[in-house]
Amino acid sequence: MGSKSSLSQQLTDARLMVEGLTSHADAVAKVGIETSRATDIKTLSDALAALDSEQESLKAQLKSKTAELEKKQKALKEVMAETKKLVKIAVPQTDWVAFGITDKK
Repeated sequence: MGSKSSLSQQLTDARLMVEGLTSHADAVAKVGIETSRATDIKTLSDALAALDSEQESLKAQLKSKTAELEKKQKALKEVMAETKKLVKIAVPQTDWVAFGITDKK
């Protein structure tokens, strides 16, 4: 398992390792690998998969919120531009600063 393997590859490798450790418990016990090692790997990989799923859900929520934010920002920009034009017509230029308008014309 390389240090740059993808998450899905890590999870697959972990699943295969657990299966191998379980089915060859007697052989790996000879080198000091206890059955608890398979349980530890499974627990870690399950937790990692759950976190990945949660992260993907959060990414989807972020994408949705970003779209909503951009839509509201565009609406505000349009209303502000229209209002600014009308204020410039209705109010003398010397008073524009009271509306936050710093334009010269």
